[in-house]
Amino acid sequence: MVSERDLRRMLDVVECGRQADPDEVFPRQLMAALSELVPAEDVTFQLSRPLDHVVLGVEEYGVEPDPLPEGWEEVFWRSYWDGGVCCRPQLTGDYTSVWKASDYLSARQLANSAVGEWFRLIGVRHEIAVPLPGRGAEDRRILLFRSAGRDFTERERLLLTMLRPHFIEVLRAHERRRAGVPDLTARQLQLLRLVADGHSNAQIAHRLFVAEGTVRKHLENIYERLGVTSRTAAVTTAFPRVHSA
Repeated sequence: MVSERDLRRMLDVVECGRQADPDEVFPRQLMAALSELVPAEDVTFQLSRPLDHVVLGVEEYGVEPDPLPEGWEEVFWRSYWDGGVCCRPQLTGDYTSVWKASDYLSARQLANSAVGEWFRLIGVRHEIAVPLPGRGAEDRRILLFRSAGRDFTERERLLLTMLRPHFIEVLRAHERRRAGVPDLTARQLQLLRLVADGHSNAQIAHRLFVAEGTVRKHLENIYERLGVTSRTAAVTTAFPRVHSA
């Protein structure tokens, strides 16, 4: 289902995330590579507080959108909460599964829904969403849009699902840069994520196929690099805002 070409393009997306501009929350270069892997006219990173009806930030790559008309916020938030599509994570508690609007609404239902009203306003026909972990009441997601043609496929859903952990790491890296956290190696971050998930040194050693003493040495190096003295402090320092999911 996933071809060798897909895997090469996925690596391009991951590499673009590693070369992020320090000031970008979600790099445009990554979104450009993503739109090549999963063809989309617009790729959007959206940060909001849905319960407060507040959009905190939007970063987009793609076709330059027309200015939104006055009153667009009302249409947007009505589409968000009506019909259970856009608010799926809040309703189900599932903040990991990639979903499409067509998972819940047929073409006819979409045309007669609040979501359809929003889609018409922004010139969109198909949408696929990748939920990302936020902080508290924040909602973070990547949205890919098409204005015409075919809907997103199951293969494309799989590609986005496989890339989701890398998107999360991009957000974590941005938060570490903002907090002035020293860079850690990929191996140190991998080990520290296992610590954050509650694994013991013995369990981590088993997962990484190394000796338990190697895990302890890695932790000592992490503590020294971060200027901390405990597992909890290392996790909260290295992952200051974006939580596991």
